Amino acid sequence: MSIKSSITLNIAAAFATIIMLGLAAFANRMPAEQRDTIHGLFDAHTSFTREVTETEQGYISRTTSDDPQAVRLLQTHVKQMEGRLKDGLMVRGWDPAYVEFVNHYDDIDIRITNIENGISIVATGKTPEAREVARNHAGIISKFINHGWAEHDKTHAAVYANVDTKHGTGEKGPMSCCQSSGEEGACNSGGESSCSAGEHSENGDRKGMSCCQARS
Repeated sequence: MSIKSSITLNIAAAFATIIMLGLAAFANRMPAEQRDTIHGLFDAHTSFTREVTETEQGYISRTTSDDPQAVRLLQTHVKQMEGRLKDGLMVRGWDPAYVEFVNHYDDIDIRITNIENGISIVATGKTPEAREVARNHAGIISKFINHGWAEHDKTHAAVYANVDTKHGTGEKGPMSCCQSSGEEGACNSGGESSCSAGEHSENGDRKGMSCCQARS
């Protein structure tokens, strides 16, 4: 094989790799419909009541609301995330606790039941590690409900190990504006240039909102 042919093949292989990585990244992105459902839940977080009971094998939770629209959002969201996880897609790939949860997802039996005013979940870990990871995840969901958008912008600690959120199992590429730099409501400099902490409209109705809340 000539040097020219070898170079051509190497270039072709490189392009093929780039294309495959691009397709994988595109497939891992969350559709707008799913993001909108999540945003609706955070906007309505005060309407929910949540009870979590830890069991020997995992946990049992009930999340309910007297607001029918909030209930529909919740049930839709849980179904969407169940499908996403079963397809092997990442959720909050910049959050160590979520990366750990996704990595252990196959070792957790999650039984979801739509009830009249919300969702009931029975989570059973197949391993001791999976049980602790499941309980940690349940606690984070409770924080989302208690604190709303202020909690959304935070990262959460994994249970067992330092989780790599930039390579391998984590989402690649620049961090989004919703990823906090550690200060509540702050955006990372590598995020979307059009989104900045403290963004507000001319009449000031967005002032004080986090960069996720101040989305256009």
